Amino acid sequence: MTIHDSPFTLHSSPSPSGRLNALRALAGEPVSPPPVALFTWEFDYLWKVAGLEPWQLACGDHETWHRAHIALLERHQPDLLWYSGAGRSAKPPRLIEEDREKWVVADGNGRRHGLRKDSLALYDLGTGAKGCDAVGAIASMADADRLIPEFTGWGEAYLNGLARLIREVGDRALILPHHSPAYICACYAFGFERAMECMLGEPDLFRYVCDRYAAGDRRRMREWKAAGADACFIADGWASCDILSPAMVEEFALPYQRGIVEAAHAEGLKIILWNEGDILPILGREAAIPMDAFAFEQPRKCAAVTVDKIRAAFGPKRCLFGNLDSELLLMRNDPQEIAAAVREQIRQSGAGAPFILSTGSPLPSNITPAAVEAVIRSARGSLVR
Repeated sequence: MTIHDSPFTLHSSPSPSGRLNALRALAGEPVSPPPVALFTWEFDYLWKVAGLEPWQLACGDHETWHRAHIALLERHQPDLLWYSGAGRSAKPPRLIEEDREKWVVADGNGRRHGLRKDSLALYDLGTGAKGCDAVGAIASMADADRLIPEFTGWGEAYLNGLARLIREVGDRALILPHHSPAYICACYAFGFERAMECMLGEPDLFRYVCDRYAAGDRRRMREWKAAGADACFIADGWASCDILSPAMVEEFALPYQRGIVEAAHAEGLKIILWNEGDILPILGREAAIPMDAFAFEQPRKCAAVTVDKIRAAFGPKRCLFGNLDSELLLMRNDPQEIAAAVREQIRQSGAGAPFILSTGSPLPSNITPAAVEAVIRSARGSLVR
């Protein structure tokens, strides 16, 4: 199936002022009904609305990625849209073989990948390595210098893709490039277990690795701004009290959250910070960081993270993103249940408070587009009371 053969049809009218409404909310203004953000990550779910096989986008070329972003906009008409990059090369990928468990694909550069059918995990066919694997054994600052290169820019293909998407979408939607704070980059560089050990036993080394990543934050933001971005989305997946103590979050994570917020503001960008997990013990600390909007995961692990609790910590003037359940709620695909959940999110945010309706996590690939449409339809038919 190619992108031209998508079986989906347009079910909602274009929103010519989606970008402007989103920016109003990020500036602390109430917008009713609230803007709707379509939270996607990498190729997950995006392949489905583009009418592609997962491997065609996971290893896709520049044009396929651009058209997949546009297909998502045309299908759902969100007010905010995540930019997930411009693909691997100017040439399309080639399917080499397929069995019940995986696809084997050569990307446009000739590099071979495996893509598992059960989890959609992408890995290098020769080494088995995934993009989120540790960079290697970091036992010293010299190791960090060797294994973690200086950030020298996003690259021409990525930035051209961002600029093209922003230009073609115009005011219909706010385009959000995304990244993570240096703390998260360091955690992935070390690997989970080694990162936890290093924070406790070698904090200076851990901070050194963080600082290597943080050194590129201003350039990241400057290049996004030059490409035409108005705002960005920064994902912190491990500053959570089901992983770290509040004291460790304050020592290791929050300084780099604050630093990337300052870098974005210095380059004229609005910034949304997203945290996962149990953030209730650190809400006051998070609220002290001057991000323009705060986004958070749906309740998990018995942590009752609800919009009203976040609103109480952040006050009535800061923009919040909703945390609808992108997994269980949307998987059930009950339009009445979805509509009730949307109304409850808006109620908990409070009348006159800036709010953007969103899921708490990215849309997984097993969600039907009809469930996403139910969210958007419910939001646009709602009024803050």
